[in-house]
Amino acid sequence: MFIIGKEYRRQTEIHDVYGGQRQGGISTPSGLNHIFIFTSDNGQQYGYEDKYRNDGIFLYTGEGQTGAMKMRGGNKAILDHAKLNKEIHLFEYTRKAYVRYIGTADCLGYHEESRPDKTGDSRNVYIFHLAINSDHDGIEAEPNFEIPASKNLKKKTTKQLRDFCLLNPPKQSNREKKLQFTYVRSEAIKLYVNARSRGICEGCEEPAPFKTNKGPFLECHHIHRLSDGGPDHPLNVAALCPNCHRRAHHSIDAVEFNKLLINKVTQLEA
Repeated sequence: MFIIGKEYRRQTEIHDVYGGQRQGGISTPSGLNHIFIFTSDNGQQYGYEDKYRNDGIFLYTGEGQTGAMKMRGGNKAILDHAKLNKEIHLFEYTRKAYVRYIGTADCLGYHEESRPDKTGDSRNVYIFHLAINSDHDGIEAEPNFEIPASKNLKKKTTKQLRDFCLLNPPKQSNREKKLQFTYVRSEAIKLYVNARSRGICEGCEEPAPFKTNKGPFLECHHIHRLSDGGPDHPLNVAALCPNCHRRAHHSIDAVEFNKLLINKVTQLEA
């Protein structure tokens, strides 16, 4: 249906083809078992701050620009997607009118917060907890798959770590298992990317600036932003020295540098 990492023009390549609301963050095409949700950095001033949590869960703000959010429309569609057998597809704005496809998502719950609406007034909002499946190979773990303990990940080979990073949790998993799966996979990504680098920065290709008790010091950088978190997938994460990591976020050539990283990581993962 969509290719992960590919850019689409929202109006002509998504809504003209599949339908659904053309504006806003949540689109529910009539007659389809799909929900399209969109995220960007532009809505933070109105209380829309979508980001990754440390355990790998993506926090997605519900819809409703003024007043307290209601559990109806797009919000209810996200919450009840599994019960209604609907698949959530996540897109991230890259530039005006264009979005990048991130992958499918499972809603594992939500919480409520007080945030400003577009008029500046404080109101109650829904924050959905999404497990993002950004697996380019579409590999689903077996129903009886045993999630490794995070403390045992260091005992695994580089290949074993990569194989686990490419897995999605079984669709029939309960909420607790999906939460555990997402957290452990996030930890596995960090270990795998550092092992893949072999102590060499994947940006400047120089040795890590120093060593720690855990090995060469390199930082994990998510190439596709999603509020600087980015989906956990080997194709989206690079091991960088602190200097290159800052360059990827703050330099005047950050966009070009990240494109270079995409090419390098793609070659490494080929």
